Amino acid sequence: MTEQILICPRCRYPATVVEDVTGHLDWGYAVIDSTGTVRPADPNQAPPTLSADNADSAGRARACCSNSDCQHQWRLRRPFDPAR
Repeated sequence: MTEQILICPRCRYPATVVEDVTGHLDWGYAVIDSTGTVRPADPNQAPPTLSADNADSAGRARACCSNSDCQHQWRLRRPFDPAR
């Protein structure tokens, strides 16, 4: 499976994936595999833990630039699959 790092379209830094819920789940750095699906970069990464009691997922994952000077965020146009 060919993968590429998910990068910010503005500054070219690696991007992380977050999922909007009552709080948010930070899935960390991501890659785009050969089928076009965005996945966590670390295949052994445990799913993130939400500290809120009532986590109702909005069902929308978004990408966030890891560069603190850029901070660009965008909606993923590709499917996000947290399971490897």
